[in-house]
Amino acid sequence: MQVAQIVKPFDVVLKDVPEPSRAPGEVLVRIKRVALCGSDLPRFSGEGYRFRGKKYPLSEGQAAHECVGEVVEGEGLSPGERVLVLPPRSNGLSELLSVPVDKLVPLPKALDPDISVMIQPLGTVVYALQGIGNVIGKDVAVIGQGPMGLLFTATLRKLGARRVIGVDLLGYRLEVAKRMGATEVVDASREDPVGVIGEVDLAVEVTGTPEALETCVGVLKRGGLLVQFGVPKESRTPFPLDAFLRKDLRMAGFHLASAGNPLGPYLLARDYITSGWIDPSPLITHHFTLDQIQRAYEVAYKKEDGVVKAIVVL
Repeated sequence: MQVAQIVKPFDVVLKDVPEPSRAPGEVLVRIKRVALCGSDLPRFSGEGYRFRGKKYPLSEGQAAHECVGEVVEGEGLSPGERVLVLPPRSNGLSELLSVPVDKLVPLPKALDPDISVMIQPLGTVVYALQGIGNVIGKDVAVIGQGPMGLLFTATLRKLGARRVIGVDLLGYRLEVAKRMGATEVVDASREDPVGVIGEVDLAVEVTGTPEALETCVGVLKRGGLLVQFGVPKESRTPFPLDAFLRKDLRMAGFHLASAGNPLGPYLLARDYITSGWIDPSPLITHHFTLDQIQRAYEVAYKKEDGVVKAIVVL
């Protein structure tokens, strides 16, 4: 079988390796779709404190954790059953994986596999929103309109937020934000969001950059809530602490959806997408085959060709 491997920064190769053997409690899955996540890109580029100076090559199959496949064999699931795969080692770029059964979410066969793979990122958004509380009637700014920011935009609007303002540096992503439910958009490459937005009750940071954090603090009204979701490149990030303190702001961080009920947020996300309550299809802009994985990473990393979400078809 074939597996992708990042052998050095900006260099991905395909390898022929033996098929994995299934351990007790695991299910052998044939991977059908993999979506590249922004959090996978530092492994590709070697950037950020977690990967700067890291020994390459990386493990085979890294880096991908948004995966959909079909069961080959394993207890509790039927051959051919479609599943969302949550690979523990983020090694989803492989034709076959043996995965613990508790890292699989059964999916409706009729659900398009491209749409199915979006359940994983939506699940992480659902996890964060469960911790935020009621947003009905609130004004919200979502700073960053990549795939995760767009899912926040869509879900917050569906949950009853009065204003959902999408902010990004890329105009084409703001156009997608409008399709996902944003009531307003701000192009931060052209104007200062703090001056344009006014004040909001809730600001969601989805880029991991100091500039976005400062924008969040700037747009929040006194007593507002800053939700930190974006993953920073560095272990320490500059923060406008004085302004945060003087505005009596609150802050909450969310990262791993599996931190609480391991599958709960993904089951909810599956139901939201299956019912049509959330439609992630506007995010899916590019498809690549496994032998095009180098190009897939390059397009996603450079944000070329209007890419929002790049999907690898196996």
